[in-house]
Amino acid sequence: MAMDFTSSRQGIAVLIPARRWEPTLAPLVDALLEAGFGAILLVDDGSPAEDKAAFDALSHRDGVLLVRHAVNLGKGRALKTGINAFLNSYPGFSGLVTADADGQHAASDIARIGDALLAHPRRAVLGCRSFSGAVPLRSRLGNSLTRLIFRIVSGEKVSDTQTGLRGFPVPLLPQLVTLTGERYEYEMTVLAHLCRSGQAPVEVPIETIYIDNNRSSHFNPVRDSMRIYFVLLRFYASSLIAAGIDFAVFSLLFWMTRGILISLIVGRVSSVANYLLNRRYVFNSSVSVRSSLGRYCLLALAIAAVSYGTMRGASQMLHWNVLVTKATVDTLLSLASFSIQRTLVFPNTEER
Repeated sequence: MAMDFTSSRQGIAVLIPARRWEPTLAPLVDALLEAGFGAILLVDDGSPAEDKAAFDALSHRDGVLLVRHAVNLGKGRALKTGINAFLNSYPGFSGLVTADADGQHAASDIARIGDALLAHPRRAVLGCRSFSGAVPLRSRLGNSLTRLIFRIVSGEKVSDTQTGLRGFPVPLLPQLVTLTGERYEYEMTVLAHLCRSGQAPVEVPIETIYIDNNRSSHFNPVRDSMRIYFVLLRFYASSLIAAGIDFAVFSLLFWMTRGILISLIVGRVSSVANYLLNRRYVFNSSVSVRSSLGRYCLLALAIAAVSYGTMRGASQMLHWNVLVTKATVDTLLSLASFSIQRTLVFPNTEER
């Protein structure tokens, strides 16, 4: 029979994926159990043989469940494995908090995320760092850039897009298991999914902790950053596809006719592809076609007018190359168009 203790930390579990055994792990688990969490799930993500005994010893403590990957599969897969184990093993629990194993998350901050979950039973929660004090330069710059790009493509201002300290109510968890991503990009996919579906997380400030300049982190600044940015690029891919169609048709017509206006008008066939892709796959909009199509057409006409005026003026008065001018202008206009579509053409009408 399922237990019902959803009004306290006893109804919340903490999931900790670990690539290697860390000296901070056992004290953290003890502190979380003392803080009243109902269960601790450890995912041993393919640790070397010399670490197995330490994980096994920790798993013998009351309230601790160990799940093991035979080989390293990545943080995203470890999180999904842990979420799946939680859903199968702890019916009646109200939520799950994910935390890192490398000492970056204090037990007191994890407890605050658990309490925020209890206060907001329908919302995800992010533990957000301020990045003040002695923060490694790569972390400071990487997070600043990612926050900026995420806000452009999602419209949501999230102060810490790469935090691993997160809380999820049980109703959100099944959909998270099905999301793509096997490594660090999975956490960005989760955040993008929540914001795109109108479920932007609650933010809770936490301490910024970097031990020994974050040397224990397994995050590869180049490879893993590219994976993360690819997740964000997928949001903008429809605009890139439409821009490519537009530029190809425009270039062909301009080569044949030397007319900017007719080439621009015919090239705008790309707007059809942009509308269909954005409505269905990017913004996942429930707004009716009648309502959104009218606003989209007005926006497309305004964008086309600005593009035409800029190209004509630059080519005739400044003698700039038409194709170079179009590529530059339309790149900037596509960013503006994407932002306007997100806000006015395909607004998210789901209740938060």
